[in-house]
Amino acid sequence: MRLIEDFNLNNDADCTSTFSRTAVRAIIFKDGKLVMVKSEKFGEYKFPGGGKDDGESDLETLERETKEETGMTVIPASVQAYGYTEEKRRSVFNPSQRFIMESRYYLCDVMDHIEETNYDSYEKDYGYHLCVVSIDEAIEQNIIAAEKHHEIATWIQRELTVLKDIKQHL
Repeated sequence: MRLIEDFNLNNDADCTSTFSRTAVRAIIFKDGKLVMVKSEKFGEYKFPGGGKDDGESDLETLERETKEETGMTVIPASVQAYGYTEEKRRSVFNPSQRFIMESRYYLCDVMDHIEETNYDSYEKDYGYHLCVVSIDEAIEQNIIAAEKHHEIATWIQRELTVLKDIKQHL
């Protein structure tokens, strides 16, 4: 899988603990637009996805997270690796902790039927909801959101970088 971007902020040398996770994220196109999740709190668009559970494959995580966040069912035979990002920085939520995350992005198709979503409590607090949006609109909105919320919502820059990469390569 191709490295899209390495976000190493080099601000974690004095951290006393480390939190690592691997996330899997879906790139879904419907009628030339992207299926994304939008936050009312920060205003950004993000790709459906999230952290892998112990023992889960990337495909299992992709299917579970896409269903939870969009209500859509991934078609397993359609899944293709796109690329990944790496993040290494001081945790925004725990300044003594180093945060390391690899986010793996997969192109995939979904079935037309949409079921109920199942957001985590923080996702509900952030006001996440399903959106179908043009790539240009998602980029424009994430530029605005990144400028406003870059200190807390650090993931916006990651999603913006991937959106720009998709626009350039697809």
